[in-house]
Amino acid sequence: MQEFIELARKILAEQLDLNPQEIAMETKLEDLDADSIDVVEMIMALEDAYDVEFPEEGLESLSTFGTLVTALYRHLEKIQNG
Repeated sequence: MQEFIELARKILAEQLDLNPQEIAMETKLEDLDADSIDVVEMIMALEDAYDVEFPEEGLESLSTFGTLVTALYRHLEKIQNG
């Protein structure tokens, strides 16, 4: 999971022109000035990296980086574990 989190952090930091260390698990996406397009672009990059498709429903209610990447990782685990 840590590798997934670090990749997501790196992708989002690049999109927002931030230092990855500025993005903690408890960091609110709105505090990063990350809008829905930024989040979707991060998800698309993770989909490309892991060759998977994440569901988009319900993700807009996740307000922190940690809750978002945890939800995405859980979905990835379900797919990988069948």
